[in-house]
This record gives sequence, structure tokens and C-alpha cells, in this order.
Amino acid sequence: MIRRALFVIAISTPAYAQPQQEVLTLEKAIEIAVRVQPVLVQSRANIEAALGRVDQARVARRPTVTLSAAASVGSAPLRPCAAPNQNTTCGGFFDPTTQTGLGATALWRIYDFGQTSLAIRAAELSAEAVRYSLVSDTLDVRNAVEIAYLEAVARQRLIAVADSTVKSEERHLDQARKFVAAQAKDPIEVAQAQARAANARSALAQAQSAQAIALARLRAAIGWVDATRSPVVAGNWPTPPEQEPLQLVPLVEQARKQRSEVAQLDKQIAAAEANLDAAYASRRPVLAATASTQWGPDESDWTPQPTWSAGITLSWQLFDGGRAKADERIAHADLVSAKAQRDALLVLITSEIELARAQIIANRENVLASNEAVVAARAQLKLADARYTQGLGSQIELADAQTAVTTAEGNLVTAEWQLAQAWAQLRRALGML
Repeated sequence: MIRRALFVIAISTPAYAQPQQEVLTLEKAIEIAVRVQPVLVQSRANIEAALGRVDQARVARRPTVTLSAAASVGSAPLRPCAAPNQNTTCGGFFDPTTQTGLGATALWRIYDFGQTSLAIRAAELSAEAVRYSLVSDTLDVRNAVEIAYLEAVARQRLIAVADSTVKSEERHLDQARKFVAAQAKDPIEVAQAQARAANARSALAQAQSAQAIALARLRAAIGWVDATRSPVVAGNWPTPPEQEPLQLVPLVEQARKQRSEVAQLDKQIAAAEANLDAAYASRRPVLAATASTQWGPDESDWTPQPTWSAGITLSWQLFDGGRAKADERIAHADLVSAKAQRDALLVLITSEIELARAQIIANRENVLASNEAVVAARAQLKLADARYTQGLGSQIELADAQTAVTTAEGNLVTAEWQLAQAWAQLRRALGML
């Protein structure tokens, strides 16, 4: 007989503290995102790199000094020995000699007929374009945080709607049980009430799950790396403006003046034009001054005098294998591409503003209608509840009234959410911080 022993191995897992919740207002969330969002950190690094390329372009205007040192060993050719009265030879494959040398060279480009000036100008314009990209990235981050925050607020309010429905359905279930116990109602009403209460709890669980997902999106939009803290929204909508937005034409004109992307592409176009001019200028001659000194002792003479030389050179590359032509082609293509991007942006700006404006107008009316629907649905539920309490109404009437309230309150939250989002999208389309 074989006995089998069952061993239960208890694996202890370390107990981690729950993340500390931090309640954030929209302004606080945006402030944190502007400070820690990796996208903006990368944009600031891109600005530093662009400024470094400007410094690189300016190097051509400054003199350069190069120091060099060399040491070598090798065989010397056969030669008569220097000793007197000896008919012998020195050197050969097996007679190594050493050589050393020290030197310094200075080079200064005096004038290159505008090549360096155009290269510096192109680098400076590119750096200014990168600066505008930081503004654009900041606007994108702020908008992403605001959209994520609004969703988290909406999900939190939908949880409140679902929780209120659960409490109402549980109260109706308790009423149904009492009526059935008193034999005033058919037992099927208890089953119907139980089904509605279970569905309400399921809807509450789904709302809570959606809220957790919304908070995770908010964390990502902020760029919150610290896992020991968890963001929680304050739960207040931004107060929307009372007036409707301006007409499309003035809004588009305002956006074209304010959008940093337009200014960025203007700088890119200017930089592309400067790069094209620099490509044309690369065919021009270069006037430079050079100076050098050398000192090269060897094993037979360690006391030679150093030598020096200085001069001016004018060089002109008559043929470069087509490199200048290729640079001109690339620069021209970049210029055409930058102009096309600017035109595409102007079209997109008009579309974004028109869409956001239409959504604001529609959702303003939707909010008003949803408020009226909530008031009416709550009044209907109050009457149905009173009739059921008096034994006059039915579970079907009560269920319809409760469903109407839940739907109306959910629609109101969604309408307010969409209105707040539309205003956020309009501000982003206008380039407003």
C-alpha cells in the first residue's frame, strides 16, 4: 500500500501599503503635468539640442588650434657610418631607429562669402521653431489632462447615479417583500424587484470599473511616475461660459494668430529657405589663414631647431561630385514640405474650431433638456413610489419610473461632460493656455 502525503506550502508575500490617494483639482493636475510629463521634458531637451546645433554652426567663425605628437620606430636604409677612417656601413633591416615629432597647427576661416552666416541663420530659425514646439506640446499635454480629468469626474458622477439607483431598488425590494408577506401583492413582484436590484448592483460595479480606468488614464496624461500615490479627482466641472462662442470667421482669425503651430511652421519655412540659400552658397570659395610649427628630433640629433610656417589660402571647389546639387534638392523639398504642412494646418484649424463650436451649441441645448428630463423623471418616480406604497401601483410602473430617473440622470452627466469637453477642444483649437 502506497501512502501519499499532501504537503501545503504557505508562501508568504510581502505586504505592501495601499497607494496614498491625493485629491486633485484640474488646475493642480495640469500644474503637475507641466512639471513632470516626459513629453515636455523631452521637448525641453530638444530645445537644448537645437541651441547646440546653433553653437556648432558658429564654430566655423572661430579659429581652431590642433596639437600633435608622434613617435615611431623602424629600420633605416644602409648608409656609410659617420666614424672616421672606417670603411663600414650603418643601418639596415636589423638596425632600428626612432623618430619623434611635436607640432601645432592653427586654422582660421577669414571669409567664406556668406556660407557660415547662412548656416547660422538656418540653425537659429530651426531653434526658434523648436521653441514653439514646446508651446504646442504644452498645449497638448494640458488638453490631454483636462480631457482625462473630465472623464474621471463624469465617471465619478455616474457612480453616484448608479449608487442612488441601487439604494432605490433595494428599498423597492424591501417594500415588495413586506407586501408579499402581508399577502397584498403577488410573490412574483419580489422576484422582479430582486432582478432589478441585482442589475443595479451590476451597473454600479461597471461604473466603478470605468472610474478606475479613467483615473489610470489621468495618471498617464499627467505623467505620474510615483506608484505610491494615486490621483483622485475633486469632482467639480469647470464652469462653462454663459455665452455662446463667437462666429467661425473671427475664431479662425484668432486661432491663426495664436496657434504656436502656425508660428512654428513659419519658422520652419524660413529655416528651409535659409538652408536652401546655404546650399547654393556652398559653391563659393573660402579664404582661410593657417599657421603651424613642427619640431622633429631623432636618435642621432635631439637638438634640431623647430620650424614654422604661416600663410593665407583661397580654396574653391570647382567640382564636388554633385553633392551641392543634392543638398539644394533636399533643401528645396524641405521648403515645399514645410509650406504644405502649414496649409494643411490652416485647414485643420478651421475644421477643429467648426466641430468644437457645433458641439458646444448642441450640448448647451442638451444640458438644458436633460435637466428638464431629470426633474420630470424624479417627479414621476415620486408619484409611482407613493402609489406603490399605498398598494395602488405595480412593480412595472415603479420599474419604468426608476429606469427613467436613472437614464435621465446619466444623460445629464453625459451632456455636461460633452459640453465641458467641447469647450476644452475649442480652447485647444484656438491655442489658448
